[in-house]
Amino acid sequence: MDLRIVKTRELIVEAFFDCLRTMNYPQVTVKHMTQMARINRSTFYKHFEDKYQLRDYVLNGILEDFETNLETDFLFEKDLEDETYVQKLELSLENFRRYKQEYEILWNQLLLGRNLFEEMIEAGAAKLEQQIRQNPGIRADRKKIAGWYARLLMNNLFVSVRWWFSQQEPFGAKEMARMIIRHMSHGTIPTLLGK
Repeated sequence: MDLRIVKTRELIVEAFFDCLRTMNYPQVTVKHMTQMARINRSTFYKHFEDKYQLRDYVLNGILEDFETNLETDFLFEKDLEDETYVQKLELSLENFRRYKQEYEILWNQLLLGRNLFEEMIEAGAAKLEQQIRQNPGIRADRKKIAGWYARLLMNNLFVSVRWWFSQQEPFGAKEMARMIIRHMSHGTIPTLLGK
């Protein structure tokens, strides 16, 4: 793709996020974004049909990147608390943190027909479910409810990440990875009781 096209799209996407920092998506107009990006409306319309197509472009890009970088190797690990796996989960969490501002903006917006938080959970669950079904080490009776396991794991991950982002004094990805792994390995009550 032509570098000018890439740069203009990046400028429009940046303006989109700038608008969402100060107003709700339903109130954002093409005019707001073009003023923020300092481009004319015709330039915007050369790249996007309307604000909905721009929204879909942004969200679909985020979903694609998330699916690509989602760590699923834990399904094949014998010992989740092994340092190798801690490092793998830490890298996944660092990827979340890299997009923290964008995620927080989009997760908290009424995007009129789209819900990025839920879509990320579903995309991650679909990938995990596929991995569970293909894993020869997982029993057939567990594979029958692979969808439930996948959604349970993704919901736990996303609630954990959202909580992690909300902390006033955030701690590192490695510490968060260890907390998640402890919970995955031992369960909520034993982890809470320090067992």
